[in-house]
Amino acid sequence: MHADSAAVAAARAGEGQAPLAPPRKKGYFLANVATVLALAVGAAATWITAMALVEAYGIGPHNFGQAVQAARREAPGVGLYLLDAGALAVVAVLSWLAARGYRSGR
Repeated sequence: MHADSAAVAAARAGEGQAPLAPPRKKGYFLANVATVLALAVGAAATWITAMALVEAYGIGPHNFGQAVQAARREAPGVGLYLLDAGALAVVAVLSWLAARGYRSGR
């Protein structure tokens, strides 16, 4: 019984316990930067895609807008798909880095 009471007293005093490590601030900062960059790249790609589609096909019914004549309409093309694929890849990498940075602080 004497050994148990000594262990309880040591635990109450905080002896023998590992100190808590503070969260790594650099990891959190880089994770926040990666998150903001991912949001900015995603928003810019969405804006560019929307404006390209509006310019190509117009807004609203076919009797007004920039694409009045169906024969003159041009699809945005492969360049827009490549832009979106590149932006998606960048957002995926930045999201992975952000998740990794947030997990490192635990």
